[in-house]
Formats: sequence, structure tokens, C-alpha cells
Amino acid sequence: MIVTTQLCARCGSEQVRKNGSTGGRAKYQCKACGFQGTRYPAGPARAARYAQVEKLLAERNSQRSIVRLTGVSRMTVAKLAKKSAAGEPAVAPAAPEKGATPAVGGA
Repeated sequence: MIVTTQLCARCGSEQVRKNGSTGGRAKYQCKACGFQGTRYPAGPARAARYAQVEKLLAERNSQRSIVRLTGVSRMTVAKLAKKSAAGEPAVAPAAPEKGATPAVGGA
């Protein structure tokens, strides 16, 4: 039989016991310091999904297709799109066409 020892995320103590569940995930409580939380925090998984959303936004996918692919809500995708658009520079100046001569002087 394999026994896994769980350690407290805050103090590193082995005095951890199961203490209910939230959203289908087990919660644990440390008897030494009183810290309560899940074994695997949701933050890193959320960050990975948001990075995937930003990558898909950069590839110019529609918001609704991103929602279907990632499972992130459409409002969150819209928020991330707005946030990434604010970090980009404004429209770049248009380059002159190849072979065109610049107009000099009046008529």
C-alpha cells in the first residue's frame, strides 16, 4: 500500500487533515497553523489557460472560438483582449508602395 504524506503549504507541517470539499476538490486543514486550502491551487492552471487565450487572440481567432477551445468565459476573453490591445502600439504608419514615386511640390 502506498501512503502519501501531505505537507502544509504555509508551514510545511505534516499535521494536515481532510476538511471538506469545494467545487469537487478536496480541502485540507493544517492542525499546526490552521491554514486551509486545496492540495493543488487553481492559480497555475488558470494562468496556463489565460496564456493559451492570449496566444489564440494573437493568432486572430474569434472570441467565441476561443471560448469553445479553452472553456474560459466570453467576458474573460473580452477582458484579456482589451488588456492585450492596450499594450500594443497604435496602428503602424503605412509604408509607401514599392515602385511609387513620392509627390513633390504642387501641381
